[in-house]
Parts: sequence; C-alpha cells; structure tokens
Amino acid sequence: MKRLTGLISFFCILGLLSGCGLASQVLNLPERDSALYGAEPGGQETVEFHAALYADGVPAVLWGRDQLSVHAQAAYDKIERAAASRQETPVTVDVDEDEIQLILTALRMDHPEYFWFDGKASFLTTSVAGVAIKTECTLSYTMDLPEIQEAHQNIRQYAAACLSRLSQDGARTDYEKIMGVYRYLIETTDYVRSEEDQSIVSAMVSHRATCAGYARSFQYLMSELGIPCTLVLGEGLDGEAHGWNVVRCGGDWYQMDVTWGDPVDPDGTPGSSIQYTYCMITDEEIRRDHVFAGDIRMPECTATAYNYYVQTGRQMESWDPEIYAEKMTEAAGLGERWFSVRFTDPESYQEAVWDLFTEEGIWNALRSSGVSDSQTHVIYSQNDLFYEISVRLDGEDEGD
Repeated sequence: MKRLTGLISFFCILGLLSGCGLASQVLNLPERDSALYGAEPGGQETVEFHAALYADGVPAVLWGRDQLSVHAQAAYDKIERAAASRQETPVTVDVDEDEIQLILTALRMDHPEYFWFDGKASFLTTSVAGVAIKTECTLSYTMDLPEIQEAHQNIRQYAAACLSRLSQDGARTDYEKIMGVYRYLIETTDYVRSEEDQSIVSAMVSHRATCAGYARSFQYLMSELGIPCTLVLGEGLDGEAHGWNVVRCGGDWYQMDVTWGDPVDPDGTPGSSIQYTYCMITDEEIRRDHVFAGDIRMPECTATAYNYYVQTGRQMESWDPEIYAEKMTEAAGLGERWFSVRFTDPESYQEAVWDLFTEEGIWNALRSSGVSDSQTHVIYSQNDLFYEISVRLDGEDEGD
C-alpha cells in the first residue's frame, strides 16, 4: 500500500540578530561621500583612511539615514566616516545618547559593507543644566586591519563568483538577478543557529550564518547590482529577534526573507531544498508570522506582480486537478525536486488538500505528470498560513 507522508510547514529556525538595521530609497548623497571614498572632504573634518578598509561603491540607497531628522543626519555622517575608517578615537556629536542609538541602528542597516563595525558604541555625555550639549561616541569593532583586509578579499571573491553565476544563467532583468542571488546565497550557506558573527563575513566567507548574515549579504549583493534593498529589523511570532530584507523591483517594494528560504531539518541540520514562501511578498503576507520592530519607518510593500508564484505561473485562483497536473509536469521536466503551488484563497487551498491527500488524488497527478509510479510513498508539505502545497517529486526522504 502506498503511503503519504505529510510534513508540517517547514519554517527555518529563527536566528538572533543583534545591532540590526535597515536601508533603502534613492538618496542624493552629500559631500561627505567624496570623503568617505577617498577624495578630500572639502571643508569637513578630515578622518584618516586606511588602505585596508574598503568601501565597495557608493550606496545608492540609505533608507535608515533618510528617515532621520536633518540634525541627526549630520551626526550620522560624522559617525559613518569614523566607522568607515575604523576610527578608534571618540567621535563628538551634538546629539544625546537616545539619538545616537537610533543613528547607530540606521548606520548598521545602511552599510553591510562595514563588516568590521558591530553597531555598538560607548558614550560619554556632557550636560549643562540637565541638557546634553555633546556626546563622545567610541565605536566598537570586531576586526583589526589585517583581518579586515583578508576578509574583504574573500568577500570580493564570493561576490565575483555570484555575479558570474548570474551571467552564466542569463539573468538580465532585476527580477532574474534578485532570484539568482536568492538561490546562490541559499545554495552556498548553511543556517547555523549558534553562529556568532552577524556580518556578511558569516555567509560570504564562512558560509555559515544566522538571519543577520543572510540578510546583510543579500543587501550587499543587491548593492553590487544597483538594486535598492533594505534590511528590516523585527521578530518572529515567538518573540525571537529576526532580520530580513525589503527589495525594490519594477518600481515597487517587496518583502524578502532569504533565511526562511533555506529550511532546517527537524534535527537542526541544514536542509537541501529551497523555499519560496517569503520570496517577493507583501506586508500583509509577511506579517502573518513576522513582527516589525524598531523606530525606523519601512517602505510599504503592496505589489504582487513580481511575487515568485505569480512570475512562475504557480499561483492558483481555484482548485483544478488538471491544471495542477500540468504545472507538476512542467516542474518535473525542469528537474525540480520539490513542486510547490500557492492558492489565492483558503477555500481553494482546503479543497486541494482534501482532494490530493485525503482522497489521495496526488497519485493521479503524479501519473499524469510522468513522475514514476513505482515510489511507495509521497512526501508533501502544506502551509496553512500561505495556502501553499509542496510535493517531493523524487519520492526520496529529505535526508537521502
């Protein structure tokens, strides 16, 4: 007798995210950036820049900075120059500690390329009559100069390999590039809950990362491609810190969680499949199991045109077993191990679940699609939050 093996909707384990941040929206960069990337600062305070520190291109999107007040932006610029040069002496700014905390969050969100800066600092505030008039801010770093130089070389090699893969795969549109980077990061990185490094080094050099490493590396690679992208600070429904991205495609913003696209097996070991549940979705959808946190406003994500299921034609507005079998045939022809569809409403989804698994109509679909009928069981997953059904086409256990 053939066996149906159901799986609970497989979500990645949440990783800790400390010092998280955001980034997006195109910004006309002020004169400070000429100083940051090597030219004379033109009347601004001069900061020594070390050859070992690299800024890999002027960021086109600084969402965190853009959400600050004009006064706080001036302090942001000063602290940014210090972080870029790994300045160890205090930075003096005329904002209080609460504003500095917000600035540090925005800075960490905007600049994944400053992988030596952990977003932390110590403060010494001078007050007059109870009012802060200046704060000395000493930044915290995780690497010395030789370590930075070595890590940067490895990061550039990873980025070059990723962009080369995109070229080989013929990625031309922003959507194709976004999806190519999404898959490349997942294919080359293992989710490791205990990974302490929260920077791009974890994913791009060590190939072991928590959510912070995935999200910041995705943002870094989007910057390489000139695609606006932000880092979002939040939590999972269990209250554990989590980070993901918002990326712009076709003029609209989309939620993107690369970490939760890289499933972890029940025993905690890295999985071998790729999920697309959180790939180019809306605010309403991401809020089903993500919680936004922090004081920085995020761009609205309401568009659906570049959602993965819409783009691949695997979004179903009603249950039709013949159309389902046709889509499965297409997936099998592409050599996909997992075949997934998403429904637009819960009623159609529940109808499909009943027909496929309660009535075992899945065997008819497998035969119609040309998938071997010799397998003795089917592994499948159903996601009640996002109305998705996934079926393993090769009939093997996930660990095989």
